[in-house]
Amino acid sequence: MIGLEWKPVRLENLAELRQALAVKNPEVSELSLANLFLWQEFDRPQMARWENYIFLKLSPPNEPPYALEPLGSLPSPSVLETCLRQVGRLSRLPGTILPLIPLEKFIVKENRDQFDYLYLREEMVSLRGRKFDGKRNLLRRFRQACPNFEFRIISQIEERLQQDILGFFLTWAKEKDRTNGLTCLSVEDQSLALKRAFEFWDDLGLLGGMLLYKGEIKGFIVASRLNRDTAVVHFQYADLSSPGAAQTLLWEACLSLLQPFPLINLEQDLGIPGLRKAKLSYHPLRLIAKYDVEPIGSS
Repeated sequence: MIGLEWKPVRLENLAELRQALAVKNPEVSELSLANLFLWQEFDRPQMARWENYIFLKLSPPNEPPYALEPLGSLPSPSVLETCLRQVGRLSRLPGTILPLIPLEKFIVKENRDQFDYLYLREEMVSLRGRKFDGKRNLLRRFRQACPNFEFRIISQIEERLQQDILGFFLTWAKEKDRTNGLTCLSVEDQSLALKRAFEFWDDLGLLGGMLLYKGEIKGFIVASRLNRDTAVVHFQYADLSSPGAAQTLLWEACLSLLQPFPLINLEQDLGIPGLRKAKLSYHPLRLIAKYDVEPIGSS
């Protein structure tokens, strides 16, 4: 077997990965430059070079290690097989890769919990039609309860602002855990990712905005560029005690912060029923299917 030299993804790899991802122009959110750096403590990403490709391996604590689609030109079946044999399985693969998988050797499985939700930004701003009646009603409720609220684009992520945002998140997480429970990502995991976002805000090209009422944070959102046409939203937290805050936060972000992007990727639902219902309620343009690939007989 070919021996690859796996190394942790570090800041010094940023320029190389940015260039490789720009060429790839990926659709899946896992191949966001920001996601590769923000969740380092959770995903423990590593990279290795082979021929003209960059292999990426993630080793989260809640599932076996897996490799993402190799970065470089469209991989041949032999490249995919090399990567798969090195790591044990491929995951979060887009459907465009499936024709390259030798089905006599490998099993392909749909991974519905990891499908990304893709939306037209213009539709999320206009909210036209009866299907969005509920969203428009929630926007009105928030405006009535919080007149003269402000959506402020974050231009500088100063220390005091970092503490305010982190404090809001911890309050949100405490209430969320009390009412509905949290995802497989713990409060600590999400806090660490937020702190990393603050640390590398400019390096990762992050975009952020806050929903404010009388100087109090009612929500915040953090996003970045995924590809030429798409912004991907990494964090979106809104006051659970203010009906319509979440909808207003997203609407305002789509109106101004994310205005340059025709498409918005709201990432996965992780198989959480409430999250799936919420994302479907915005009537996505489409779901970006993802697949897992393993050698036959490995399960």
